[in-house]
Amino acid sequence: MPMPDRFAVIDVSHWHSTHDAAYCRILRDLDRQIVGVSDSNPTIAQDRAQSFGGAAFTDYRAMIETTKPGFVIALGRHTDMPETFRYLVTTGLPFIMEKPWGTDPDTVSQLAALARRHNTWVAVPFINRASQWALTARRMIEDGAFGTISHIFYRTIRPTMQRYVEWDSPWMWDAAAAGGGALMNLGGHGFDMAWFLTREEPEVVSAVLSHAAHGAAVEDYALVTLRMPSGILFHNEVGYTMPTWPANQTDGEQKIAGSNLLLRATPQGLHVLGSGRDELITASAGDQAGYPQWVQETLEAYGRGDPPPITADACVRVSRLTHAAYRMAKCAGTSRGT
Repeated sequence: MPMPDRFAVIDVSHWHSTHDAAYCRILRDLDRQIVGVSDSNPTIAQDRAQSFGGAAFTDYRAMIETTKPGFVIALGRHTDMPETFRYLVTTGLPFIMEKPWGTDPDTVSQLAALARRHNTWVAVPFINRASQWALTARRMIEDGAFGTISHIFYRTIRPTMQRYVEWDSPWMWDAAAAGGGALMNLGGHGFDMAWFLTREEPEVVSAVLSHAAHGAAVEDYALVTLRMPSGILFHNEVGYTMPTWPANQTDGEQKIAGSNLLLRATPQGLHVLGSGRDELITASAGDQAGYPQWVQETLEAYGRGDPPPITADACVRVSRLTHAAYRMAKCAGTSRGT
């Protein structure tokens, strides 16, 4: 499939430049040319340029104007993302921007509207939609296999917040720069999944936060419950409390329970239980491809002239739910104001 070739990556001190999503590594593995990388820290910019190619810049505007890329990967501090987004819209360049795009829902909504007015091609990487569990669950929901769905549980517990310091993103401890903690950073994947599976617009009915593990200004644990108009409950649990660092592991659970069937993700594949069934759908190597596959498919969509596979509307919805959860937690007395 045709894909753009010349890439620029903005704010490469963000951990997703080389860790977890590792966009620079993905572009290298796809044999894409990185023509420029930028970061306000010249040492980090130079390090990424030496590792992955391209020229190093401390000003992303100068990088775009000098290198003239065909596609942009935009990272950065959450509080800085709106300014970067607005600039990229003025260039007409297509781009992927990491969530959350900003630290308040009104700003994120305004950015999405700006992109629509300018017909900007921009995608947001809620990549868990492409997991074996999500795709199978969505197909089974469409087929009516679950009967009446009671609840969905989605847990993502990642290791210590110290990893952000070690991965050149210490600002993740700063409430003003990050806009929040585990809920802001990880919770969006669960909120997006709630819509992806049910195609319903949920409301937040409960939310609690904890700062106990790290004692930081931002929360290290959150549990939020959504209710769909149909009555389905969706439990979104996130945190930085997996005690395995430096092993970069995740305590995850994905489960959907209905009157007929239960579908649960396991390390071996998908467990289907109920209505006389007790089966394991074995996972293959491609079933959990994550960011590399999502990036490739997104770039191929652009190359075909298709719209972004996950559009700005997803980021708007997630931002609205995230901040509704923060307000709910604050009213419950479990928030420090993030």
